[in-house]
Amino acid sequence: MLAQEMGVMFTKHADQITSKRWGDFIQQLEEKGLYVLIETDTIGRVMSPLGGLMPMPCKSETLHIVTADELEQRGLPLGHHIVTKPKEKTTTAKL
Repeated sequence: MLAQEMGVMFTKHADQITSKRWGDFIQQLEEKGLYVLIETDTIGRVMSPLGGLMPMPCKSETLHIVTADELEQRGLPLGHHIVTKPKEKTTTAKL
């Protein structure tokens, strides 16, 4: 199945997948040295199911599957992360 086809399948099946089954899926990624990184535009915070605060979900989130090396390059410890996207820097030229 192509990526576009899986994308359609995920949207149709995602509501039926339990948190335990999602956890099993994420654990399979971990066993292969892969981690989920979610980048979001929102600055709002909500309570995490495990305590603490995390960024609020938003429609403009970007999902990434990354390796330990990629996490290290971003300055993140090993594990799955939800982070706020960095603001684009604008530069102005002096005339």
